[in-house]
This record gives sequence, structure tokens and C-alpha cells, in this order.
Amino acid sequence: MRHPKSALGFVALVSSVPLLAGCGSTDAKKLAAERVGDLTHVLATRSRPDADRISACGNGAPTVTGASALRRRPFLQQVTATSALVVFRSAQADVTADVTRADGSAVGSVAAVKDASVSAGDGSWQGIARVDGLEPSTLYCYSLRGLTQPAGFRTAPAPGSDETVRFVVFGDSGDGSDTQYAVRDQMLTVPFDLMLHTGDVAYEHGTAGELDGTFFAVYASLLAEFPIYPIAGNHDHETGDGSPFREAFVLPENGAPNGVETWYSFDWGDVHFVALDTEKTGPVQAAWLDRDLASTDKPWKVVFAHKPPFSSGEHGSDAGFQSYFVPPIKKYGVQLVLSGHDHDYERSKPISGTTYVVTGGGGKSTRSVGASDFTAFSVDVLHFTDVEVGKDDLTLHAIDGTGLEFDSDVIPRAL
Repeated sequence: MRHPKSALGFVALVSSVPLLAGCGSTDAKKLAAERVGDLTHVLATRSRPDADRISACGNGAPTVTGASALRRRPFLQQVTATSALVVFRSAQADVTADVTRADGSAVGSVAAVKDASVSAGDGSWQGIARVDGLEPSTLYCYSLRGLTQPAGFRTAPAPGSDETVRFVVFGDSGDGSDTQYAVRDQMLTVPFDLMLHTGDVAYEHGTAGELDGTFFAVYASLLAEFPIYPIAGNHDHETGDGSPFREAFVLPENGAPNGVETWYSFDWGDVHFVALDTEKTGPVQAAWLDRDLASTDKPWKVVFAHKPPFSSGEHGSDAGFQSYFVPPIKKYGVQLVLSGHDHDYERSKPISGTTYVVTGGGGKSTRSVGASDFTAFSVDVLHFTDVEVGKDDLTLHAIDGTGLEFDSDVIPRAL
């Protein structure tokens, strides 16, 4: 049973979670970093990321009808400067999404369409409501008529706007334990625009039930307000080669034909994000990565994947990533690569101009990590990574499950 929370939510929880031994001989659940890295940079800004959304719109809680009809609460996918997807699962036959501006003026209503690729098996259906005609960097409110109270989301900045982009990254996120909730609640202390997940979304086998219990249930309120961009890890691929993952999320399909929704790319403001599938590493995906990076004109490029190319943790560096993906990453000047798989935190020194970060401490467990000649700092701790991308610099903050910032870095746009 989770511990009761104070009015501030995260304070009571993290102070009462013990450091638990994991189920394996090398596993632990370390909430507090035992050592710190580079803290010479300005500390992460602390404020609730959803304060404006809740104030203007509400918290998106299900209505009485929604509590019985919704099998999966609405969550945001593929938010752009002018559009957004609202995805949900419901036993109610017809669902309409109502959208307003923050001042309450109507934008429109959209009838959800059935996601034909999904067979829920419990009498429900997966619906997608596509909202178009929106304005960049603007707060909107939406609800599923009769099923939810309004929740808020903000569209992406316009391309070329030089607006700051803020996102959080976490991976290997957990099994519904107190430590997973502790890390999640610390994410509620920093402002951000979107979330990245570096894989192993649902333990142990990536089933639909595990996705519901250890991901959608845990992050429901955040998912209703902020778009999530996950990548499938090895555990997520264990069931049907990742079919529950692909059914659950509605991700960009520009990785086709071999990588529909498991590798893809998207833009947010002046940042180009690329998600790689390290369960399908090889020449086909490498050629796609080369084409994708060659085609973007964004000044910032961020790659995220599950298995790390440079790691001093239990699994170590992934040779396939190094062989196939590092050459185009170097060729096109990618500034930051994020990964998980090893349940620790590790930041590299710049390698041919790219900083590589392992951020696999989202809640499941921690495992010991050493150091290599490429390591700038490493520690085994449950955590998430907070990133802020400005016009000329990218600032990275690593924050543990107690709220302590234990490492930071500033990465210039070009070395």
C-alpha cells in the first residue's frame, strides 16, 4: 500500500519510503544519491509543471460515469504546434472530446474514432480524438464529454521561435512500488513541456495488464496534461514482439516499414528528437537514422533509446549501438543521447562532441555502476533527468527520489 501524502503530495511520500532490497542479488532501491557530481551550474528551477493547467482547466478527473466506463484514462500523444491527439479506452460506445481555450471560449468538439489496430479484449475500444487548428505555445482545456472533468495541455512552440524547450526523461520505471511513485512525485517539482521514456515501460513482460498497472495507473494525471514519447525496451518486447506497447501508444509512424512506432522522430520547437529501437539494431534502422538526421534543419538534436552505447553499469556498452548508430550521431552533430537499460545514472564526457547519459533509475531498482575512461560521473540511484534547451545551451539536471539534485551539465549548441 502506498503511503498517504501530505497536501503538497510528494513530501510525505519520499520521506517515508525505505531503501529496500531488490528481488535480485544485485538489485537495490536507492532513493538518495550517495555522492554528487558537477553542481557548479545553476540548480534546476522548482515549480509544479501543471500549475497553470490545473488553475485554468482542472485536473481531468473522471466523472462518476467515466470511472466505470473508462478502461484507460485519456492521455496525450503527438502534440505539435497546431494539433494534438487524445487517446483513451472506454466501454462507452460514442465519445466526444470538447476543447476550449484557457479563457473558456470554445474551440470545437471532435468525435473520437476507433483505433482499428487495437483489440482490447475486455469489451472496450481504444479511441483517438484528433484536435486540429490550434495555435503554437497556447494553453487549451479538453474533456471527454460526460466522462472526465477538463484537463489542460500546451501546444509546442512554433518552429524557429527560439523558445526554451523543457522535458523530463526517465526509464526502467517500475512495478507500481513506492519508489516508483517517489520518483514520479519528484517530477512534479520541475517545469517541463513533454516527457521521454527510455524503455522498459512495463515490467516484467510488457503485457497490456502490466502497462495498465505499472505505467498508465501510475502516471495518469501527468499523461493527461503532458505528451509522452516512449521507446520500447527489452522487457516491452517480450510479449508479442512489443505488440501491447505498439497498441497502447499512438506514436509517429515515420520509422516504417520495419519500425512503425518503435523507432521514430518528431520536432518540438527547435529540437529534433529521434527515438531508436535497440531491440532491432542493424543496417536498416541505421540507414533510416542517417536519412532522418540529414533531413532536419533543427539546431538541436536529441536521440533517445533503451540500450546505452556507453555504460559502466551491469549490462555495459552496447556494441550494436556503437557500430550502427554512433557514426550518424557523430556525423550530424547530435548534442545529447539518452538511454536506460542499466539501472543507474551515468553521464559521459563529450565523445566526438556528443554527451551520452544513462538514465535508467525511474523506479524499478538500482544496480551498481562503475566508471570508465569516458565517464564524467556515475552513481546508482533512483532518479529522473530534467533538461532545458535554450537558444545556445542545453542544461541537464539529475534529481534523485528524495528531490536532491546530484549532477548537472551545460552542453553548448556546437563544440
